[in-house]
Amino acid sequence: MKKGFCCKGGPFSPGFWLKAWILVILGKEELHGYEIMNKLRNIFPDIFLYKDPSHMGRGYKLLRLLEMEGLIQSKWEVIEGGPAKRIYSLTEEGKKVREQTIKSLEDNFEFLKKFIEFSKDKEV
Repeated sequence: MKKGFCCKGGPFSPGFWLKAWILVILGKEELHGYEIMNKLRNIFPDIFLYKDPSHMGRGYKLLRLLEMEGLIQSKWEVIEGGPAKRIYSLTEEGKKVREQTIKSLEDNFEFLKKFIEFSKDKEV
């Protein structure tokens, strides 16, 4: 996985999941930042970062960070009669990291399931 992708706090931190979800979302389609933030708000309704528009700036900061890491890229799209908007997409490196992240989570799914069952005194 690309160095720096796994946030402070490890792969179970909110930052890790937000980055992972952005890569997965952009793996399906190119989107404007506001559209990405709305999708994240629907996925993570309880995360303070996306409760109201005043917190959207933090989401855009995360998009800039992912762009600086070379995982996403942006371009300006001019809409007739409206303001230009930045549209985001995955880079080739972002596609690789997305696939590595998914594979890693799939590989660890059974391990995590056993851990939780054991912690609840169930047979593993």
